[in-house]
Amino acid sequence: MSNQSDAVSDLLRSRAPKWKSFRVSALGEFWWIWVGLILLLAVSAVVAPGTVTHGSILAMLPFAGILAIVATGQTLVIQQRGLDMSAVGMVSLAGVVMARTGVGFDSMVLAVVMTVLVGAFVGIVNGTLVSRLAITPLVATLAVNALLIGCVRSLTGNVPVSVPAAMQTVSHAHVGGLPANVWFALVFVMTAWVITRKTAIGRRFVAVGVNPRAADAAGVRVMHYRVGAYVASAVCFSAAGMLLGGFIGSASQTSGNDYLLPAIAAVVVGGTPFTGGKGSVIASAVAALFMAQLGQLVLALGAGPAVQLLVQACAILLATTVRHLPSMMRKFRKQA
Repeated sequence: MSNQSDAVSDLLRSRAPKWKSFRVSALGEFWWIWVGLILLLAVSAVVAPGTVTHGSILAMLPFAGILAIVATGQTLVIQQRGLDMSAVGMVSLAGVVMARTGVGFDSMVLAVVMTVLVGAFVGIVNGTLVSRLAITPLVATLAVNALLIGCVRSLTGNVPVSVPAAMQTVSHAHVGGLPANVWFALVFVMTAWVITRKTAIGRRFVAVGVNPRAADAAGVRVMHYRVGAYVASAVCFSAAGMLLGGFIGSASQTSGNDYLLPAIAAVVVGGTPFTGGKGSVIASAVAALFMAQLGQLVLALGAGPAVQLLVQACAILLATTVRHLPSMMRKFRKQA
């Protein structure tokens, strides 16, 4: 085990030139999203003051927390050079399974356990299709997403299912002045951050994302970490689906429609590259808050769905440009 850890450390050190500028805290490493969030709040206070009132922020935070949980799962997969397009189906299915099990067995504990197990199974299927059968992540997870939506329609008959009152109480609760969904999001984000940044498992996880072949040569079980990323992602989606169902009071095949592209956008804005390895679940969570506030601002200005998508696209482009601005400036100085 110690030899394996040494090999992983050597692998990461071999990437030192590319990582040197990132050996700082999460705040400094992904500084642009923090600056972007502050600027967005400042702009909101000027052009739409109603979006930054105490009541508006409290109304937005539960959805931001759910989006942050989905973005956390998506970040872990993208760090492994993957992509999980089954978020829509998994969020929807989780809400339905939780609702059906909770009502049928009159036990929320059993409902939560069953939903998490279903999510873990879906993650294993996704991970196996991508890692073992070498199917492109986009194709594999889209196919699984179609199957999940089909399951939801079969279970519900295209009719929304009522969520048990206990889950509604949990999802609507406030602790310490903040919505419970925010605290759940913090638990998921900090757990993922500690595991990926502060443990040997996390170092091997990052090594697999950086260079799978080198990690395999160093004795790391690459497939285990890739499948594990999809399992963790599906579990995050399951938790988000349960909280969303509890918050809106029902679950249906359309519940997860708003949690695919915004979550991927949050990961991109947060700075996790699709080339794998480097990334931050904290930055993705802050970017989820950014995307939620941006959506609220656009709605307050009376923009339609088309404009909302355009604004999201511009936000992604702007974040990508700002992220690479320092390196572009350095190259410009060298050429000058």
